[in-house]
Amino acid sequence: MTIDELVRRTLHDWSDEARVPSDLASRALGRRRRSRGKTFAVVAGATATVVAAVFTVPALVQGEQRDERSAIAVVTDPSPSRETVGDPDSALPGTLVAAGDTAVYSYFTWENVKTPNGREVRKLTWRLYDKGSQAYEETPWAWLDVAPGGESVAVLEQLPARRVGVIAGRGAEVRWIDLKHPAGSVQWSPDGRKLLLTNYGGNPDESYPMVNNSQKAMPPTRTGYSVVDLDSGQIGFHPVRQDENNRFATRLDFSWSTDGTLVWEHNSTPPGTKKFYDLDGNPRSAPPEVADTYQRAGMSPSGRLVATDSPDRSAVTGVKDVGTGKVTPLTPVDGYWIEQLAAWADDDRLIAWACEFKAPDNCVGSEFRNRLVLVDVDGGKAEPLTGYRENNQKPGSWEPVFSRR
Repeated sequence: MTIDELVRRTLHDWSDEARVPSDLASRALGRRRRSRGKTFAVVAGATATVVAAVFTVPALVQGEQRDERSAIAVVTDPSPSRETVGDPDSALPGTLVAAGDTAVYSYFTWENVKTPNGREVRKLTWRLYDKGSQAYEETPWAWLDVAPGGESVAVLEQLPARRVGVIAGRGAEVRWIDLKHPAGSVQWSPDGRKLLLTNYGGNPDESYPMVNNSQKAMPPTRTGYSVVDLDSGQIGFHPVRQDENNRFATRLDFSWSTDGTLVWEHNSTPPGTKKFYDLDGNPRSAPPEVADTYQRAGMSPSGRLVATDSPDRSAVTGVKDVGTGKVTPLTPVDGYWIEQLAAWADDDRLIAWACEFKAPDNCVGSEFRNRLVLVDVDGGKAEPLTGYRENNQKPGSWEPVFSRR
């Protein structure tokens, strides 16, 4: 079977997933590579209170003009807790999930909704962590992202949206920024001073339903990406059409590079590689260590390590030392098969999706029955952070969004 056939078949298999993620090709290939290991359990923590600091950003924008009369105060956190906390007994997290410098301040569940025109829309229900109640609370937004520090939130009220809202601190009013190009997603920059919008002409979560194990491709609607500079109040739109080879991926969002100087999208050819652009819309060379990794976590905070793929069949995932080139496979540990490296907690630990391992049957029940775990970079220890998603391919499943604490 060729790589293209493999990815195409997996795209069909994943037609019930909440949204086609930007790292779809990597996950399509990663799910095919499997192996074996042993058993584990335990660990949880307590929620910590954080002190917030505020910096003022002159950035209520109308169209592409700066509004000198207004300012958005983006709340950050100068001394966040680094305690590991989670909810390992719940299928759907109820209390904060966090480790090291990274937290799940928001997540969404999804369901397929039929439309009058015979299509389906993956409707997302977003939950946001409330530090007052110390629980995740349901929100009315169609899309959201939480700024570093866990206080300020960017929101879209529909998909695609003609404006993006910024809630500068929990409980604050929404400040709206009008957009000339409608957006289907929003993401904060690593420094919390910019917003990255992926622009679409239609709803990126709309698709044709699967019929007899086949699916009609939707016409691509992505138009490009926009960078909202909250310091200057400027919006820069950069047209980048969707790759026609990604016929079944209606949502193909852009993401920030680790240092926030570039944005990237996944290539369809070859699968798993990334294409980078600067903030002015110009194509740029990919940072060599993250150009071809299938793992979402990418580069570690210090740049010393990169989440990558195992060089042998003992594991799917691994950690590469950038200086030496040595790759440490993350073989089954403490009863878990490490499926996907989702985010860095710090330079020594990663947050990963893992399924319960039991030789000779590999993952018990299914590889799609998985949970978030905290794993050491040397693969020596794993701690559960959440309960199991019984099947992440079925409606009702949840997807985390990671933010810096």
